[in-house]
Amino acid sequence: MIGTIRKNQHNMSDDRGVDLIRVAKGEGSRFAVAGADLTWKIRGQQTDGKFCMFEQVLEPGTGVPLHTHSYSEAFYVLSGTIEFASEGGVWQCAAGDVVIAPAQAKHTFHNRGDETARLLSISVVGHERFFDAVEQADRAEPFSALAPEAAMARIVAIGSETDTNFVLGEKAR
Repeated sequence: MIGTIRKNQHNMSDDRGVDLIRVAKGEGSRFAVAGADLTWKIRGQQTDGKFCMFEQVLEPGTGVPLHTHSYSEAFYVLSGTIEFASEGGVWQCAAGDVVIAPAQAKHTFHNRGDETARLLSISVVGHERFFDAVEQADRAEPFSALAPEAAMARIVAIGSETDTNFVLGEKAR
């Protein structure tokens, strides 16, 4: 059995007891804090620790600063246009495009357009640690009560403890 039945998830077993998990459109566990607006579609506990998957909404003018981590991450653009940048250059990516950030690749992405954009991110379970730590820190002291510089400093500190290393002051090409 891969996972247990949870709210917003539907399991279906075959005669061997192996389950499929379905997370229907609009379902999942939402996480919105410190500028991140994502919905967990699959957590590592549901995949025997193999991977996690979340949908991220990027409003116009929002994005993720330049960073790196020790694991790969795949992005599938669901809607809108998202600018991805790394040391290798800049791409304007639209719905249907896939971008892979290999382990240790410096990468950033932003919605520079005037429409909401959405992407699907697939990565290893270790990626969850960063978001879980941010969520826990927000419960202890809400990021919304901080000046943007102080909030980013907290994010950077959390990242350094959870293998998401922000590269502030440096820009991708």
